[in-house]
Amino acid sequence: MRIQDNKRRQFIKALGAAAGFTVAGGFGLSQASTPFRSSVKKITKTPSRRLEDYPHIIDAIPSRDMKHYFHLIVDACADPKNDYLSKIPFLIELEVAKIWNESHFEWDAISSAGAVGLQQLMEPAAREFGLTVAESYEIMQLNSSISSYSELRSAIAEKRAQLYGLAECGTGNLSGKNIEKINTLRSELLELTEKKSEAFTNLRSAKKAYVDKIHSMSEQERGKTDARFVPELLIPAGVKHIVRDITECQRVFGGPVEMNVWRGIAAYNAGLNSAKTWDGFPFIEETVLYTRNVVYDLTRALELEYAYSVKDPAVAAETRKRFGLKNPYFVYRVKKGDNFYTIVRKQLMERYDIPFAEAVHLIRDSRGKKIVPEEMSIILPDQIFRIYIPG
Repeated sequence: MRIQDNKRRQFIKALGAAAGFTVAGGFGLSQASTPFRSSVKKITKTPSRRLEDYPHIIDAIPSRDMKHYFHLIVDACADPKNDYLSKIPFLIELEVAKIWNESHFEWDAISSAGAVGLQQLMEPAAREFGLTVAESYEIMQLNSSISSYSELRSAIAEKRAQLYGLAECGTGNLSGKNIEKINTLRSELLELTEKKSEAFTNLRSAKKAYVDKIHSMSEQERGKTDARFVPELLIPAGVKHIVRDITECQRVFGGPVEMNVWRGIAAYNAGLNSAKTWDGFPFIEETVLYTRNVVYDLTRALELEYAYSVKDPAVAAETRKRFGLKNPYFVYRVKKGDNFYTIVRKQLMERYDIPFAEAVHLIRDSRGKKIVPEEMSIILPDQIFRIYIPG
């Protein structure tokens, strides 16, 4: 057990390092959220429902459809009856990152495992959080197809493990008996793979049939048939789900909320009991990758929010450039007493420790056109320059 636990820790540590995070830092949450807290507390009582007021979220999450559901996310996170934002100040950003990674904001999404809707809730979880999922012919067909497909995937994984085991134990010296076993396993694996392909086709058909049925209904009918397809009902359930998971992990494992956000995200994916069994983080590749992706998007949003909140255009431009976003420049408005060479020296040469020859290519006019320094002997107050971040 100790060897397995060490492997788990090494795996998570390596994955975090690849993403630029550390477990000790809550996969980047502690660092990203610390400067963010003060600005969040100012809006926790009555946060805006307008997506336009959250440029850091727009920049971090590349979703065109988010605008249709953003007001529902804010309402669920800021519900005064539950006071979630006092427990998790960055819950709005977290919820957006979670939904983006779950469904890409497709309200009618169905996964191959049977998770449904924006929040990708399974039937048991949906019912646990008060959502209606009625039995019907279509959902029974869907569940049957999912079960068949999952069983074949497991059987294939088991056969492959047996095949690899035989190949490894006989490396360089395969006996006739082992060769016969390997050939048998290969034949069985081929047969299972063909069945899996057929099962996947059936699963796709079952998913389409269920989605077609849902699309033929009114929103009221959907709520009575499968509330996971009604964003107004599903989003509050998903928010309650992730808050429950994070706060329970915090209760069990201790530490600040930042240290338990990644545990809560993992619990949302693999189940709360699984997170507890694995001492905080399930050693499941799908769960680890999912958690990393959600936390990555969340920390990007929080860092961008902080960059915008400090009111220093250079900090915002530097952060945007680091994240590979467009417009990695900041606007400098000429002040009284400025001259061109002073601006170049203070805003580029001293700030980024670069020579004048390089700096002069990074300052442009208000339209982004190159400047001839010799023509800048006279500049006027309120004149605009673009200052680009060096590569």
